[in-house]
Amino acid sequence: MSQSRYATIVRVGAVYDIIATLPFALPVVASLALQAFAGLDAWLGLGTAFAALDSTSLFFINLGALAYVAWGVARWREPSAANGRLNALLRLLVIVLQLFALSQGATPILWALAAVLLVFAVFELRAPEAVPEQGAMRTSLLR
Repeated sequence: MSQSRYATIVRVGAVYDIIATLPFALPVVASLALQAFAGLDAWLGLGTAFAALDSTSLFFINLGALAYVAWGVARWREPSAANGRLNALLRLLVIVLQLFALSQGATPILWALAAVLLVFAVFELRAPEAVPEQGAMRTSLLR
């Protein structure tokens, strides 16, 4: 895969993360987003119980989402292989957290979100083609 294609994958993943997490970074909107998940869960007939959040829990949701949005902006601005690989690791860790939440009775909607994260992680773990440095190319041409 070319470096430009890899950068595009990292950027698309960053945009997805920003769109998916920005609502949770804002206190009032986060409550609405969680209500939307509860509504979707009910509409799908999954029957998951959603507890009301206290102010402290909502603060930590906002804080985590804000950090994730900032990281998304950083990857969008600098879609390097190092940032892509680091993000793939982060995605895999988030999937582990989702699996733990699922084992504790969280909404099965997390399975779909985990699948999306896994697809992005697989693409971000793929190595872009190495581009020879100018000096290395010049040396090889002189031989």
